[in-house]
Amino acid sequence: MDGSADVEEHTFFKATGKTYGVALRAYDAKTGTWTIWWLDSRAPHLPMDPPVIGQFRNGVGTFFSKSVVDGKVEYTRFVWSQITPSSARWAQALSSDGKAWRTNWIMEFRRVA
Repeated sequence: MDGSADVEEHTFFKATGKTYGVALRAYDAKTGTWTIWWLDSRAPHLPMDPPVIGQFRNGVGTFFSKSVVDGKVEYTRFVWSQITPSSARWAQALSSDGKAWRTNWIMEFRRVA
């Protein structure tokens, strides 16, 4: 993909055991947007969730998706912020109306030498 995509693999160590996840990202230079898909080892046979789509502006990346969970519309938002050469912050939030967000996951990244 000539630098227009990347794959990220995670291992999660939880009280219930070890799980894995894979993120696939693709960049569209024409629109300046990224699309991010997620695959979870807890349900690898199910269809993937709709991807979040968005872009970076002023050093912050904001990405959204809309899906249906148990018959109800649910919005997802990813925000990449506090990006430096050695660190970054990622937060995921959910919403039932796309206006009021409840953050349910935050990750702080630090580069290892």
